[in-house]
Amino acid sequence: MIQSWVKVTITLCLYGFFKEMKPSEPFLTPFLKGLSNNLTENDLEQIYPVWTYSYLGMLAIALLVTDLARYKPIIIIEALAYLATRIILLAGHSVPIMQLMQFAYGIATATEIAYYAYIYAAVSSQHYQKVTSYTRMAVLCGRSSAGFIGQLLVSLHVANLYALNVIATCSVCIALVLAVLLPKIHPNDLQSNQDPPLMVSINNRALETESRHDNSHQQHQDSKVDNRVNTAMFSQRWKQQITHFTCTLTNQIAYIYSNHCILRWSLWWALATCGELLVGNYVENLWDVIYPARYHNEDVYNGLVLAVATLLGAGAALALAYVKFDWGFFGELTAGIVSAIDGVLLLIMALTNQIWLCYGCYVIFRTSYALLITIASLQIVNEIKRNCYGLVFGINMFLALSLQTILQAVIQGYKVHVVHQFYTYSAYFGLLGLAFTAVGAYKIESSSHNTH
Repeated sequence: MIQSWVKVTITLCLYGFFKEMKPSEPFLTPFLKGLSNNLTENDLEQIYPVWTYSYLGMLAIALLVTDLARYKPIIIIEALAYLATRIILLAGHSVPIMQLMQFAYGIATATEIAYYAYIYAAVSSQHYQKVTSYTRMAVLCGRSSAGFIGQLLVSLHVANLYALNVIATCSVCIALVLAVLLPKIHPNDLQSNQDPPLMVSINNRALETESRHDNSHQQHQDSKVDNRVNTAMFSQRWKQQITHFTCTLTNQIAYIYSNHCILRWSLWWALATCGELLVGNYVENLWDVIYPARYHNEDVYNGLVLAVATLLGAGAALALAYVKFDWGFFGELTAGIVSAIDGVLLLIMALTNQIWLCYGCYVIFRTSYALLITIASLQIVNEIKRNCYGLVFGINMFLALSLQTILQAVIQGYKVHVVHQFYTYSAYFGLLGLAFTAVGAYKIESSSHNTH
């Protein structure tokens, strides 16, 4: 065991809880439009897109450096970025300042991959099933607690939106302290007996380059080589390092995704997460069509429903830690069947005019996603090497966000009505479910033939 797994897991889970325990999150738009900021709808259209682009851009960087930095520094950057987001929200008022806030929030969400990757480098593989569930559960509990607390304080008129942001800032400060307290991951903890890891290969390359530099420097001193030659050689060395890094990274990615299990679950991760993000972005618009808030302001329970859905997702993730089931054998079939059911739920949401039926379908949808993404994470980490967690998680999330950005641009470009969007999402999850059901059934059938 690399660290005391209980101590490390508790510290990381507390960090995950407090970084997400932000009761002001569901009320961001009302806060920005409030008297203290007085921003308009047009202003928000200039502010919110900054997060999407900064998230994508920073995620491309994060997936490259997270494993090399050995996770903890990236987690600290995540906490600092969340803190910067809260401080800017409290102190800023103008559109450019709020765009900066969204940029900081993009950094925070992009570096979240280090939170999910850290625990696998800190504990031995025998604890993977439990820590996968615990870390997912901690984040979901933080979000659901934030939803319940925020809704309660606002509904009872105990606190205004500014006070909710102060509470969120204090919570993020606690998260920053916990991030600093996390044990460091040492290079030896990441090495395995498999092919040379990316980090080891690059570090060895750097040592070789440094050695060559020392030798060449002495030769330059002895022979009084011109400074321009030194500059040219320095530039050449950097080009060689960049070329080596690119080749090593490409080979590492090809090696990882040549594993069919990793490839299948990564595809499900990217496609399902893309769909979940789209549904989450537009579900409140659908609720407003079914049950307009402007006519039923006191009877709208959107915030409560989101909190319940997140809490049940946390329960599903926790339950997985204690379920003894062969996910390696039946996982794809389970993912296929549940994804197909999700497609049916989304179709019901598009067809119904009963708000509580729509609420119920969404709660089941979110709970099933939380369960399956936890299974997907577990299946992937059981197959990859110890120094590649951030790279794989980052690539999967980058693909999900890229696809979501493309589909969202198409939706906005064609001005697709929200009900028709949910017909599309239903077909999307239905096809995903059919594909994985077929893969899972074929896998079981092939195994039974091999047994006979």
